[in-house]
Amino acid sequence: MYIRNLLVHSLSAVALSVGISAHAAIIFDNSVREDFTSNRPAENSPLAAITVSAPTQIDQIGAFVDLSGNGDLEFLIFDLATSALLFNSGPIAFVDNGLGFKLSPVFASFLLNPGTTYGIGAIANVAGLWGINNTSSGNPFTQNGITASDDLNANVSNFASPALVVGGNGTAMIIVELGQAAPVPEPASLALLGVGLAVLAARRRKKV
Repeated sequence: MYIRNLLVHSLSAVALSVGISAHAAIIFDNSVREDFTSNRPAENSPLAAITVSAPTQIDQIGAFVDLSGNGDLEFLIFDLATSALLFNSGPIAFVDNGLGFKLSPVFASFLLNPGTTYGIGAIANVAGLWGINNTSSGNPFTQNGITASDDLNANVSNFASPALVVGGNGTAMIIVELGQAAPVPEPASLALLGVGLAVLAARRRKKV
């Protein structure tokens, strides 16, 4: 009985360690440099001009905004060089809860590649007060190999069919996240799991 209970507890611990997944981690947040807010009408908002130093996967976007009322946001990723829309979350409903980050749902991982400047952010179908960084030229913000330009940004308009419009100095305040995949079980854990199952199977055969 002691051996059986020990095996059950051991197998439960191994199963938990194999099956558990980690929470999403914020890998970039330029709101620490909050400088200004920008009042925008519905269907017009700033984006952040983002580059990366190495291939970087993301699966969630947050935009710093105070909506004028309950409304929808679409979270977007553009290629600023070609104006191509690379990702659109579709409309997500939000309530007017003051200035703060509004987060997209977690989406299938999107890969940011070096050599491309991305426009990342959101657009709303209601007016909003958007957080922006508008610092002196030549002072970009970098975190975990992700850089937001301080003198290049884009704006986006048209909620139904988002498109880039001429930008100006400053960049939208955003966060990007990466939800880590379930950890790969270590060989030792798999071995323990296999041995435990084999022992339990043998004990059952003896009882038959």
